[in-house]
Amino acid sequence: MINDKLVYFLIQNYDDILRAPLSGQLKDVYSLYSSGGYDNFVEELSNGQKLLHFEEFWNDLQDIIFATPKSIQFEQNLLVAEGPEKIVFLDTFSLKILYNKFHPFHYALKLPSSSFDEKVSNARTTQIDSNENQLLGRLFDVLNWDENVTNQGLPREQLSNRLQDLLRDKPSSFQLAKERAKYTTKVIEYIPICSEHSHASLLSTSVYIVNNKIVSLQWSKISACQENHPGFIECIQSKIHFIPNIKPQTDISLGDCSYLDTCHKLNTCRYVHYLQYIPSCLQERADLDIAAQNKEIESNVPIPFYTLGNCSAHSIKKALPAQWIRCDVRKFDFKILGKFSVVIADPAWNIHMNLPYGTCNDIELLGLPLHELQDEGIIFLWVTGRAIELGKESLNNWGYNVINEVSWIKTNQLGRTIVTGRTGHWLNHSKEHLLVGLKGSPKWINKHIDIDLIVSMTRETSRKPDELYGIAERLAGTHARKLEIFGRDHNTRPGWFTIGNQLTGNCIYEMDVERKYQDFMKNHNSSGNNSSRKSDKKSNSKIQQQHQQQQQHQYWNNMGNSKYYTNNKQNIINKKQTAFDSKHQQQHQQQQFQTLNNLYFAQ
Repeated sequence: MINDKLVYFLIQNYDDILRAPLSGQLKDVYSLYSSGGYDNFVEELSNGQKLLHFEEFWNDLQDIIFATPKSIQFEQNLLVAEGPEKIVFLDTFSLKILYNKFHPFHYALKLPSSSFDEKVSNARTTQIDSNENQLLGRLFDVLNWDENVTNQGLPREQLSNRLQDLLRDKPSSFQLAKERAKYTTKVIEYIPICSEHSHASLLSTSVYIVNNKIVSLQWSKISACQENHPGFIECIQSKIHFIPNIKPQTDISLGDCSYLDTCHKLNTCRYVHYLQYIPSCLQERADLDIAAQNKEIESNVPIPFYTLGNCSAHSIKKALPAQWIRCDVRKFDFKILGKFSVVIADPAWNIHMNLPYGTCNDIELLGLPLHELQDEGIIFLWVTGRAIELGKESLNNWGYNVINEVSWIKTNQLGRTIVTGRTGHWLNHSKEHLLVGLKGSPKWINKHIDIDLIVSMTRETSRKPDELYGIAERLAGTHARKLEIFGRDHNTRPGWFTIGNQLTGNCIYEMDVERKYQDFMKNHNSSGNNSSRKSDKKSNSKIQQQHQQQQQHQYWNNMGNSKYYTNNKQNIINKKQTAFDSKHQQQHQQQQFQTLNNLYFAQ
């Protein structure tokens, strides 16, 4: 049986059904039909008709199609096997004829007087708002059905495609930031490494090595090798070579040492080690080339074509010299330093190994008030494999959102990835993790310049790659305030403020920070002196009480022995003198300790 209410609904709302936001989506049309969202349809459903299930709705559509073939056309999604996804065409003329079968003369149907071809041409050339032209326009849409389907698409697909297009179209600021970084970032020297193993073995027979250093080359042997190996001398003068450092205890059959130049037992290790050879002429030529390139780059810096993330005086402003404060980070007042745009923290996580430096437990690191350093900005937190989740939790507690994770791929002396490390319970660690946290919504950050990988060679224990400083400066700008926590002497650099207990002395150029730090030290010293005086008084009174008790105990033990007084008077005098000397020496040591303590805090 034909559902005349559904036929009426399709006729009255065909334009809204086919256009966005419905665009013929079957489930959306069913929802609209079952809820009666249109006024002209609410009147038809006001008689208490029950809402249909989707299966009944679909069956009613099939009945209408059976009665009036091709009056409703669907688009079939080949990826979905359940059935059609949407309605792409409604022939309202046929539907009106069908509805008039149930309600005679409800719709006045008039055949057009002109021929079909004339109506098609009129529909293409004119835009007369009449029922006849609307019908011909619908017919014209059917004739161009494939093209319309391709252009219109589903409403959700339209929104999704538009969103994808917007996401794919990167802002011009990304490209401008890359171009600025390309032409304003200084470069470092790069000298290629020779990949011919035979060259290294030839050089090993032509060098003098003293104290693990290459002293000189025997050019007579090198010239002889040139005859059998053409291009050998040219390769020496243009590339880096790693020469085997063969010692009496070296066993070549064991292969290369896993630690190479970072081996702690270089003089006794039986594995093969290498020495790097770079001709002085090659080094000088590389230095001159780099100096010329950097000079040209410096000339490009004052041109302020793109200034996002830079201060207004970027072209004339000079970076501040390196600043640092030697302090115990766990007890330092971070409010002295002010606010920063970028923070780098390299805590000494406890990895349960014997290390040449002190470590902090997790509670101490979690208790650091790093939330006081930034209102908005970026933080880089180095973590170990064990502390990755702990680091993320710490960043969340400090008010940061973890937005990325950078991996430092470690390479050895030969430029190869490290396959044997001193850390890792199950697998040897050949990389380190750097968590990136974002606080607030800073608009000045330059995005999409660098990648989330750093590939560089290892150096001293726990020393991190210098490439991170360049990443931070490109993100926040050269003149942004930047702080490094837990730094050492090799971490100090222009434009950065470094704090840590392994630094040498203090160096502060910012006057407000200098004033706050001096006030902090005065208060700290005064409280320290008062506490030391109280402790000295308590310790002195305790020592005196112990000394009196010892004297009384010795007196009563010796009262019954008269021989002690007659024969050992000189011993009693000597003991009194010794007690006096020890007391005087103790006071002198306390004074020295107090003086050293004052000097330490004054630094």
